[in-house]
Amino acid sequence: MSFRWDQRMPDEWPAVKPISGWVRLLLYLIVEIVAVAIVLSGWQKGVSLLSGKFFHDVFLVPFPAWLALCFVVYMVAYDGPAMEAARHNRKRYFQATRWQREVRSGVAVLDSVVLAPEPDLAVRMLGLEGKALDNPGKVMAIDVTGTTDTPRLQCVLTQLLTPLLPRLAKAIRTDSFDIVTQAEGVELAAQVHEVWKQLELPRTPRVRSLDIGTDPGFAACWFEDDIQPAYPYASYNVDRTPKYRLLLTWHLNSEGQEGEQAFSEAAVALLLGSPALMAEEKPPKQQAWLLREITGGADEVDRSLSLLLDAGQVPRERIHHFWHSRLKGIAQHGTMGAVRESGLKLDGHDLEQAVGPQARVSRWLLQALAAKMAHFGQGPQLIALPHEQGVALNLVAKVPAPMDVPWKKEYGYDPVVGPESGAFASLWAFAMFVSPNKDWGTFETTFSAAIVACLIGCFVFRNPEVVKAAGEGVMDFVASMTGF
Repeated sequence: MSFRWDQRMPDEWPAVKPISGWVRLLLYLIVEIVAVAIVLSGWQKGVSLLSGKFFHDVFLVPFPAWLALCFVVYMVAYDGPAMEAARHNRKRYFQATRWQREVRSGVAVLDSVVLAPEPDLAVRMLGLEGKALDNPGKVMAIDVTGTTDTPRLQCVLTQLLTPLLPRLAKAIRTDSFDIVTQAEGVELAAQVHEVWKQLELPRTPRVRSLDIGTDPGFAACWFEDDIQPAYPYASYNVDRTPKYRLLLTWHLNSEGQEGEQAFSEAAVALLLGSPALMAEEKPPKQQAWLLREITGGADEVDRSLSLLLDAGQVPRERIHHFWHSRLKGIAQHGTMGAVRESGLKLDGHDLEQAVGPQARVSRWLLQALAAKMAHFGQGPQLIALPHEQGVALNLVAKVPAPMDVPWKKEYGYDPVVGPESGAFASLWAFAMFVSPNKDWGTFETTFSAAIVACLIGCFVFRNPEVVKAAGEGVMDFVASMTGF
Protein backbone atom coordinates (compact mmCIF):
# COMPACT_ATOMS: atom_id res chain seq x y z
CA MET A 1 0.00 0.00 0.00
CA SER A 2 1.47 3.36 -1.05
CA PHE A 3 1.89 6.14 1.48
CA ARG A 4 -0.82 8.80 1.53
CA TRP A 5 0.34 12.35 2.10
CA ASP A 6 -3.25 13.56 2.34
CA GLN A 7 -4.28 11.06 5.00
CA ARG A 8 -7.42 12.33 6.75
CA MET A 9 -7.62 11.87 10.49
CA PRO A 10 -10.92 11.50 12.35
CA ASP A 11 -11.89 14.32 14.69
CA GLU A 12 -11.09 13.95 18.35
CA TRP A 13 -14.10 13.26 20.53
CA PRO A 14 -14.40 15.63 23.51
CA ALA A 15 -13.67 14.27 26.97
CA VAL A 16 -16.71 13.24 29.01
CA LYS A 17 -17.07 15.07 32.30
CA PRO A 18 -17.70 12.96 35.46
CA ILE A 19 -21.01 13.39 37.19
CA SER A 20 -21.10 15.98 39.95
CA GLY A 21 -21.04 15.09 43.63
CA TRP A 22 -24.28 17.03 43.97
CA VAL A 23 -25.98 14.38 41.83
CA ARG A 24 -24.92 11.70 44.33
CA LEU A 25 -26.22 13.82 47.19
CA LEU A 26 -29.54 14.34 45.42
CA LEU A 27 -29.85 10.59 44.81
CA TYR A 28 -29.16 9.93 48.48
CA LEU A 29 -31.88 12.36 49.53
CA ILE A 30 -34.35 10.75 47.12
CA VAL A 31 -33.54 7.25 48.39
CA GLU A 32 -33.86 8.37 52.02
CA ILE A 33 -37.19 10.12 51.38
CA VAL A 34 -38.55 6.98 49.71
CA ALA A 35 -37.18 4.81 52.54
CA VAL A 36 -38.71 7.00 55.25
CA ALA A 37 -42.05 7.05 53.43
CA ILE A 38 -42.11 3.24 53.10
CA VAL A 39 -41.07 2.64 56.73
CA LEU A 40 -43.52 5.15 58.19
CA SER A 41 -46.39 3.84 56.07
CA GLY A 42 -45.99 0.39 57.62
CA TRP A 43 -44.80 1.38 61.09
CA GLN A 44 -46.75 -0.09 63.98
CA LYS A 45 -48.49 2.40 66.19
CA GLY A 46 -47.08 2.73 69.67
CA VAL A 47 -43.57 1.63 68.68
CA SER A 48 -40.95 4.26 69.32
CA LEU A 49 -39.16 5.72 66.31
CA LEU A 50 -35.94 5.71 68.31
CA SER A 51 -35.69 1.96 68.10
CA GLY A 52 -32.86 0.14 66.41
CA LYS A 53 -35.26 -1.30 63.80
CA PHE A 54 -36.15 2.21 62.62
CA PHE A 55 -32.51 3.16 62.07
CA HIS A 56 -31.88 -0.23 60.41
CA ASP A 57 -34.77 0.20 57.98
CA VAL A 58 -34.27 3.92 57.30
CA PHE A 59 -30.47 4.28 57.15
CA LEU A 60 -28.76 0.87 56.85
CA VAL A 61 -30.99 -0.87 54.30
CA PRO A 62 -31.25 2.06 51.84
CA PHE A 63 -27.47 2.60 51.80
CA PRO A 64 -26.60 -0.29 49.39
CA ALA A 65 -29.63 0.66 47.29
CA TRP A 66 -28.23 4.20 47.03
CA LEU A 67 -24.80 2.81 46.09
CA ALA A 68 -26.30 0.62 43.38
CA LEU A 69 -28.26 3.57 41.99
CA CYS A 70 -25.09 5.73 41.98
CA PHE A 71 -23.17 3.04 40.10
CA VAL A 72 -25.95 2.74 37.51
CA VAL A 73 -26.11 6.50 36.97
CA TYR A 74 -22.30 6.65 36.76
CA MET A 75 -22.27 3.84 34.22
CA VAL A 76 -24.89 5.47 31.99
CA ALA A 77 -23.81 9.10 32.34
CA TYR A 78 -20.01 8.68 32.36
CA ASP A 79 -18.50 5.21 32.10
CA GLY A 80 -20.13 4.16 28.83
CA PRO A 81 -19.59 7.44 26.95
CA ALA A 82 -16.07 7.83 28.40
CA MET A 83 -15.03 4.33 27.30
CA GLU A 84 -16.43 4.89 23.81
CA ALA A 85 -14.65 8.25 23.52
CA ALA A 86 -11.41 6.78 24.88
CA ARG A 87 -11.43 3.91 22.39
CA HIS A 88 -12.13 6.28 19.50
CA ASN A 89 -9.44 8.74 20.59
CA ARG A 90 -6.89 5.98 21.23
CA LYS A 91 -7.44 4.64 17.73
CA ARG A 92 -7.11 8.17 16.35
CA TYR A 93 -3.94 8.76 18.41
CA PHE A 94 -2.22 5.60 17.17
CA GLN A 95 -3.29 6.32 13.59
CA ALA A 96 -1.93 9.86 13.78
CA THR A 97 1.36 8.85 15.41
CA ARG A 98 1.85 6.03 12.90
CA TRP A 99 1.27 8.46 10.02
CA GLN A 100 3.63 11.03 11.53
CA ARG A 101 6.28 8.36 12.06
CA GLU A 102 5.97 7.30 8.42
CA VAL A 103 5.92 10.83 7.01
CA ARG A 104 9.05 11.72 9.00
CA SER A 105 10.91 8.56 8.09
CA GLY A 106 14.02 8.55 5.99
CA VAL A 107 17.68 7.62 6.09
CA ALA A 108 20.43 9.25 8.12
CA VAL A 109 23.56 10.62 6.46
CA LEU A 110 26.38 9.56 8.77
CA ASP A 111 29.15 11.00 6.63
CA SER A 112 29.67 12.18 3.08
CA VAL A 113 32.36 12.99 0.54
CA VAL A 114 31.75 15.21 -2.50
CA LEU A 115 34.03 15.56 -5.51
CA ALA A 116 32.81 18.54 -7.54
CA PRO A 117 34.38 20.76 -10.22
CA GLU A 118 34.50 23.65 -7.74
CA PRO A 119 35.98 23.34 -4.22
CA ASP A 120 33.86 24.14 -1.17
CA LEU A 121 30.82 23.96 -3.40
CA ALA A 122 28.13 23.98 -0.69
CA VAL A 123 29.34 26.98 1.30
CA ARG A 124 30.09 28.97 -1.86
CA MET A 125 26.63 28.31 -3.31
CA LEU A 126 25.10 29.59 -0.06
CA GLY A 127 27.39 32.62 -0.16
CA LEU A 128 28.89 31.86 3.23
CA GLU A 129 32.47 32.20 2.04
CA GLY A 130 34.59 32.31 -1.08
CA LYS A 131 33.86 33.60 -4.55
CA ALA A 132 30.35 33.31 -6.02
CA LEU A 133 29.92 30.62 -8.68
CA ASP A 134 28.61 31.38 -12.15
CA ASN A 135 29.26 28.67 -14.76
CA PRO A 136 26.00 28.17 -16.68
CA GLY A 137 26.41 25.91 -19.72
CA LYS A 138 30.07 25.19 -18.96
CA VAL A 139 30.98 21.48 -18.87
CA MET A 140 33.44 21.11 -16.00
CA ALA A 141 35.67 18.30 -14.75
CA ILE A 142 36.62 17.27 -11.23
CA ASP A 143 40.21 17.32 -10.05
CA VAL A 144 41.30 13.70 -9.67
CA THR A 145 44.60 12.96 -7.97
CA GLY A 146 46.51 9.80 -8.89
CA THR A 147 49.21 8.35 -11.06
CA THR A 148 48.99 8.45 -14.84
CA ASP A 149 48.86 4.68 -15.15
CA THR A 150 45.97 4.30 -12.68
CA PRO A 151 42.46 4.26 -14.16
CA ARG A 152 40.61 7.50 -13.44
CA LEU A 153 37.61 5.75 -11.88
CA GLN A 154 39.89 3.92 -9.48
CA CYS A 155 41.40 7.24 -8.42
CA VAL A 156 37.92 8.69 -7.90
CA LEU A 157 36.85 5.73 -5.76
CA THR A 158 40.03 6.05 -3.70
CA GLN A 159 39.35 9.74 -3.09
CA LEU A 160 35.75 8.97 -2.09
CA LEU A 161 36.60 6.16 0.32
CA THR A 162 39.75 7.49 1.98
CA PRO A 163 38.04 10.14 4.20
CA LEU A 164 35.52 7.51 5.31
CA LEU A 165 38.04 4.82 6.33
CA PRO A 166 37.48 4.94 10.13
CA ARG A 167 33.71 4.75 9.82
CA LEU A 168 33.81 2.11 7.08
CA ALA A 169 36.05 -0.15 9.14
CA LYS A 170 33.55 0.06 12.03
CA ALA A 171 30.51 -0.42 9.81
CA ILE A 172 31.84 -3.51 8.01
CA ARG A 173 32.44 -5.27 11.33
CA THR A 174 28.73 -5.08 12.20
CA ASP A 175 27.87 -7.70 9.54
CA SER A 176 25.06 -5.36 8.49
CA PHE A 177 26.71 -3.38 5.72
CA ASP A 178 26.59 -3.23 1.96
CA ILE A 179 27.65 -0.92 -0.86
CA VAL A 180 25.33 0.43 -3.53
CA THR A 181 26.67 1.91 -6.75
CA GLN A 182 24.63 4.06 -9.08
CA ALA A 183 26.50 5.03 -12.20
CA GLU A 184 26.79 4.29 -15.88
CA GLY A 185 29.12 1.40 -16.52
CA VAL A 186 29.68 -2.30 -16.08
CA GLU A 187 31.70 -4.44 -13.70
CA LEU A 188 31.45 -1.77 -11.02
CA ALA A 189 31.58 -4.28 -8.15
CA ALA A 190 34.97 -5.57 -9.22
CA GLN A 191 36.42 -2.07 -9.31
CA VAL A 192 35.00 -1.21 -5.89
CA HIS A 193 36.42 -4.44 -4.44
CA GLU A 194 39.82 -3.68 -5.92
CA VAL A 195 39.96 -0.24 -4.29
CA TRP A 196 38.60 -1.69 -1.04
CA LYS A 197 41.47 -4.18 -1.01
CA GLN A 198 44.07 -1.52 -1.81
CA LEU A 199 42.89 0.58 1.13
CA GLU A 200 43.34 -2.49 3.37
CA LEU A 201 39.79 -2.40 4.66
CA PRO A 202 38.58 -5.57 6.45
CA ARG A 203 36.43 -8.24 4.85
CA THR A 204 34.80 -8.03 1.44
CA PRO A 205 31.47 -6.19 1.35
CA ARG A 206 28.56 -7.01 -0.88
CA VAL A 207 28.32 -4.53 -3.74
CA ARG A 208 25.01 -4.07 -5.53
CA SER A 209 24.27 -1.85 -8.49
CA LEU A 210 21.25 0.40 -8.68
CA ASP A 211 20.02 1.40 -12.11
CA ILE A 212 20.99 4.96 -12.90
CA GLY A 213 17.32 5.92 -13.27
CA THR A 214 16.11 4.37 -10.02
CA ASP A 215 14.94 6.78 -7.33
CA PRO A 216 15.20 5.25 -3.82
CA GLY A 217 12.74 7.68 -2.27
CA PHE A 218 14.61 7.56 1.08
CA ALA A 219 11.71 5.97 2.97
CA ALA A 220 11.19 2.90 0.76
CA CYS A 221 13.29 -0.21 0.28
CA TRP A 222 15.94 0.03 -2.43
CA PHE A 223 15.95 -3.63 -3.39
CA GLU A 224 13.25 -6.27 -3.34
CA ASP A 225 15.25 -8.52 -1.04
CA ASP A 226 15.43 -5.76 1.58
CA ILE A 227 11.85 -6.71 2.44
CA GLN A 228 11.36 -10.44 3.07
CA PRO A 229 8.89 -12.65 4.96
CA ALA A 230 9.80 -13.26 8.57
CA TYR A 231 9.56 -17.00 7.87
CA PRO A 232 7.99 -19.18 5.17
CA TYR A 233 4.24 -18.59 4.84
CA ALA A 234 4.41 -15.60 7.22
CA SER A 235 1.61 -13.08 6.86
CA TYR A 236 3.92 -10.12 7.40
CA ASN A 237 7.30 -8.93 6.16
CA VAL A 238 10.42 -7.83 7.96
CA ASP A 239 12.67 -5.01 6.80
CA ARG A 240 16.13 -6.51 6.30
CA THR A 241 17.78 -3.31 5.09
CA PRO A 242 21.42 -3.24 6.27
CA LYS A 243 22.10 -0.89 9.16
CA TYR A 244 24.93 0.72 7.22
CA ARG A 245 24.74 1.36 3.48
CA LEU A 246 27.45 3.11 1.50
CA LEU A 247 26.23 4.80 -1.67
CA LEU A 248 28.80 5.47 -4.39
CA THR A 249 27.65 7.45 -7.40
CA TRP A 250 29.50 9.38 -10.08
CA HIS A 251 29.51 10.78 -13.58
CA LEU A 252 32.87 10.88 -15.36
CA ASN A 253 33.40 12.08 -18.89
CA SER A 254 35.51 10.19 -21.38
CA GLU A 255 39.13 11.25 -21.28
CA GLY A 256 40.32 13.27 -24.26
CA GLN A 257 36.79 14.36 -25.23
CA GLU A 258 36.01 16.82 -22.45
CA GLY A 259 34.87 19.59 -24.78
CA GLU A 260 32.29 17.38 -26.47
CA GLN A 261 30.63 16.16 -23.30
CA ALA A 262 27.11 17.16 -22.32
CA PHE A 263 27.43 17.12 -18.50
CA SER A 264 29.85 18.27 -15.85
CA GLU A 265 31.55 15.65 -13.72
CA ALA A 266 30.72 14.84 -10.10
CA ALA A 267 31.18 12.00 -7.63
CA VAL A 268 29.53 11.43 -4.28
CA ALA A 269 29.92 8.97 -1.39
CA LEU A 270 27.22 8.85 1.25
CA LEU A 271 27.45 6.60 4.30
CA LEU A 272 23.83 6.09 5.30
CA GLY A 273 22.31 4.73 8.48
CA SER A 274 19.00 2.89 8.51
CA PRO A 275 16.14 3.87 10.84
CA ALA A 276 16.80 0.67 12.82
CA LEU A 277 20.39 1.74 13.45
CA MET A 278 19.37 5.24 14.48
CA ALA A 279 16.73 3.84 16.84
CA GLU A 280 19.34 1.98 18.89
CA GLU A 281 20.13 3.08 22.44
CA LYS A 282 23.44 4.67 21.36
CA PRO A 283 23.12 5.52 17.66
CA PRO A 284 26.09 6.95 15.74
CA LYS A 285 26.26 10.67 15.12
CA GLN A 286 24.68 11.81 11.89
CA GLN A 287 25.11 14.80 9.63
CA ALA A 288 21.48 15.02 8.62
CA TRP A 289 18.37 13.08 7.59
CA LEU A 290 17.14 12.63 4.02
CA LEU A 291 13.41 12.67 4.67
CA ARG A 292 10.66 10.95 2.70
CA GLU A 293 10.17 12.57 -0.68
CA ILE A 294 6.91 13.42 -2.41
CA THR A 295 6.43 13.07 -6.15
CA GLY A 296 3.79 14.50 -8.44
CA GLY A 297 3.07 15.84 -11.88
CA ALA A 298 4.95 18.87 -13.15
CA ASP A 299 1.66 20.79 -13.25
CA GLU A 300 0.84 19.86 -9.63
CA VAL A 301 4.01 20.95 -7.84
CA ASP A 302 2.04 23.50 -5.83
CA ARG A 303 -0.09 20.73 -4.37
CA SER A 304 2.94 18.50 -3.72
CA LEU A 305 4.78 21.30 -1.95
CA SER A 306 1.73 22.15 0.12
CA LEU A 307 1.34 18.54 1.24
CA LEU A 308 5.05 18.30 2.05
CA LEU A 309 5.02 21.44 4.18
CA ASP A 310 1.72 20.60 5.89
CA ALA A 311 3.09 17.17 6.88
CA GLY A 312 5.32 18.89 9.44
CA GLN A 313 8.53 16.98 8.75
CA VAL A 314 10.25 20.14 9.99
CA PRO A 315 8.88 23.54 11.08
CA ARG A 316 8.22 25.38 7.83
CA GLU A 317 9.43 28.70 9.22
CA ARG A 318 12.93 27.22 9.58
CA ILE A 319 13.29 26.42 5.86
CA HIS A 320 15.39 29.10 4.18
CA HIS A 321 17.27 27.32 1.38
CA PHE A 322 15.99 25.74 -1.83
CA TRP A 323 18.22 23.55 -4.04
CA HIS A 324 17.32 22.44 -7.55
CA SER A 325 18.88 20.96 -10.65
CA ARG A 326 17.92 19.59 -14.08
CA LEU A 327 14.41 21.08 -14.01
CA LYS A 328 13.21 21.97 -17.50
CA GLY A 329 10.08 23.42 -19.07
CA ILE A 330 6.85 23.00 -17.14
CA ALA A 331 8.67 21.27 -14.27
CA GLN A 332 10.92 24.29 -13.78
CA HIS A 333 8.20 26.92 -14.16
CA GLY A 334 5.76 24.98 -11.96
CA THR A 335 8.35 24.44 -9.22
CA MET A 336 9.49 28.05 -9.16
CA GLY A 337 5.90 29.23 -9.08
CA ALA A 338 4.99 26.85 -6.26
CA VAL A 339 7.97 27.99 -4.17
CA ARG A 340 7.11 31.63 -4.83
CA GLU A 341 3.47 31.16 -3.81
CA SER A 342 4.25 28.98 -0.77
CA GLY A 343 4.87 31.98 1.45
CA LEU A 344 8.37 30.76 2.32
CA LYS A 345 11.29 33.15 2.08
CA LEU A 346 13.81 30.91 0.35
CA ASP A 347 17.23 31.50 -1.15
CA GLY A 348 17.40 29.50 -4.38
CA HIS A 349 20.53 27.54 -5.33
CA ASP A 350 20.73 26.30 -8.93
CA LEU A 351 23.38 23.61 -9.27
CA GLU A 352 23.59 24.04 -13.04
CA GLN A 353 24.17 27.75 -12.64
CA ALA A 354 27.09 26.98 -10.33
CA VAL A 355 28.90 24.09 -12.03
CA GLY A 356 27.34 23.63 -15.45
CA PRO A 357 24.88 21.09 -16.89
CA GLN A 358 24.26 18.12 -14.65
CA ALA A 359 23.85 14.37 -15.15
CA ARG A 360 21.63 12.19 -12.99
CA VAL A 361 24.29 12.07 -10.28
CA SER A 362 23.01 15.53 -9.29
CA ARG A 363 20.22 13.72 -7.44
CA TRP A 364 22.76 12.65 -4.83
CA LEU A 365 25.07 15.63 -5.18
CA LEU A 366 22.29 17.96 -4.04
CA GLN A 367 21.41 15.67 -1.12
CA ALA A 368 25.04 15.60 0.01
CA LEU A 369 25.46 19.37 -0.28
CA ALA A 370 22.20 20.04 1.55
CA ALA A 371 23.13 17.53 4.29
CA LYS A 372 26.42 19.36 4.91
CA MET A 373 24.64 22.70 5.17
CA ALA A 374 21.96 21.32 7.50
CA HIS A 375 24.74 19.85 9.64
CA PHE A 376 26.50 23.24 9.77
CA GLY A 377 23.47 25.00 11.21
CA GLN A 378 21.82 26.36 8.07
CA GLY A 379 18.45 24.79 8.92
CA PRO A 380 16.31 22.37 6.88
CA GLN A 381 16.95 22.38 3.13
CA LEU A 382 14.30 21.96 0.40
CA ILE A 383 15.33 20.05 -2.74
CA ALA A 384 13.53 19.77 -6.09
CA LEU A 385 14.58 17.33 -8.81
CA PRO A 386 13.02 15.91 -11.96
CA HIS A 387 11.21 12.61 -11.59
CA GLU A 388 9.54 10.17 -13.96
CA GLN A 389 6.21 11.33 -12.50
CA GLY A 390 7.15 15.00 -12.88
CA VAL A 391 8.94 16.55 -9.91
CA ALA A 392 10.29 15.07 -6.67
CA LEU A 393 10.51 17.22 -3.56
CA ASN A 394 12.20 16.36 -0.28
CA LEU A 395 13.61 17.98 2.81
CA VAL A 396 17.04 17.47 4.36
CA ALA A 397 17.20 18.26 8.06
CA LYS A 398 19.63 17.78 10.90
CA VAL A 399 16.84 16.10 12.84
CA PRO A 400 13.17 15.58 11.91
CA ALA A 401 10.51 17.30 13.97
CA PRO A 402 9.40 15.27 17.02
CA MET A 403 5.96 13.73 17.25
CA ASP A 404 3.40 16.38 18.12
CA VAL A 405 0.30 14.32 18.82
CA PRO A 406 -0.21 14.71 22.58
CA TRP A 407 -1.42 11.80 24.69
CA LYS A 408 -4.19 12.80 27.06
CA LYS A 409 -4.99 11.05 30.30
CA GLU A 410 -8.59 10.38 29.30
CA TYR A 411 -7.41 8.30 26.31
CA GLY A 412 -6.36 5.60 28.76
CA TYR A 413 -9.76 5.25 30.44
CA ASP A 414 -10.49 1.53 30.36
CA PRO A 415 -11.03 0.17 33.91
CA VAL A 416 -10.64 -3.56 34.43
CA VAL A 417 -13.55 -3.57 36.89
CA GLY A 418 -16.35 -1.21 35.92
CA PRO A 419 -19.25 0.39 37.80
CA GLU A 420 -21.56 -2.46 36.85
CA SER A 421 -19.59 -4.69 39.24
CA GLY A 422 -20.19 -2.22 42.04
CA ALA A 423 -23.87 -2.06 41.15
CA PHE A 424 -24.26 -5.85 41.34
CA ALA A 425 -22.29 -6.04 44.61
CA SER A 426 -24.46 -3.30 46.15
CA LEU A 427 -27.60 -5.02 44.90
CA TRP A 428 -26.47 -8.23 46.62
CA ALA A 429 -25.93 -6.37 49.90
CA PHE A 430 -29.36 -4.76 49.62
CA ALA A 431 -30.97 -8.15 48.98
CA MET A 432 -29.25 -9.65 52.01
CA PHE A 433 -30.52 -6.78 54.20
CA VAL A 434 -34.14 -7.10 53.08
CA SER A 435 -34.22 -10.90 53.09
CA PRO A 436 -36.82 -12.16 55.60
CA ASN A 437 -34.75 -15.30 56.30
CA LYS A 438 -32.78 -15.25 59.51
CA ASP A 439 -30.56 -18.10 58.32
CA TRP A 440 -28.77 -18.67 55.02
CA GLY A 441 -31.24 -20.39 52.74
CA THR A 442 -32.10 -21.21 49.14
CA PHE A 443 -32.87 -17.61 48.24
CA GLU A 444 -29.51 -16.36 49.50
CA THR A 445 -27.60 -19.12 47.71
CA THR A 446 -29.44 -18.71 44.42
CA PHE A 447 -29.21 -14.93 44.46
CA SER A 448 -25.52 -14.97 45.39
CA ALA A 449 -24.75 -17.41 42.57
CA ALA A 450 -26.62 -15.20 40.12
CA ILE A 451 -24.67 -12.13 41.27
CA VAL A 452 -21.34 -13.97 40.93
CA ALA A 453 -22.31 -15.06 37.41
CA CYS A 454 -23.22 -11.48 36.54
CA LEU A 455 -19.89 -10.21 37.92
CA ILE A 456 -17.94 -12.76 35.85
CA GLY A 457 -19.98 -11.88 32.78
CA CYS A 458 -19.28 -8.17 33.29
CA PHE A 459 -15.55 -8.85 33.62
CA VAL A 460 -15.49 -10.94 30.44
CA PHE A 461 -17.52 -8.37 28.51
CA ARG A 462 -15.28 -5.52 29.62
CA ASN A 463 -11.94 -7.35 29.14
CA PRO A 464 -12.29 -9.73 26.17
CA GLU A 465 -8.60 -9.51 25.20
CA VAL A 466 -7.42 -10.33 28.73
CA VAL A 467 -9.76 -13.30 28.93
CA LYS A 468 -8.68 -14.50 25.48
CA ALA A 469 -4.99 -14.27 26.37
CA ALA A 470 -5.57 -16.07 29.68
CA GLY A 471 -7.52 -18.81 27.92
CA GLU A 472 -4.82 -19.32 25.33
CA GLY A 473 -2.20 -19.49 28.07
CA VAL A 474 -4.17 -22.15 29.96
CA MET A 475 -4.69 -24.18 26.79
CA ASP A 476 -0.98 -24.00 25.97
CA PHE A 477 -0.11 -25.14 29.48
CA VAL A 478 -2.55 -28.03 29.32
CA ALA A 479 -1.27 -28.99 25.87
CA SER A 480 2.33 -28.97 27.10
CA MET A 481 1.44 -31.09 30.12
CA THR A 482 -0.56 -33.61 28.11
CA GLY A 483 1.91 -33.78 25.20
CA PHE A 484 -0.40 -32.36 22.53
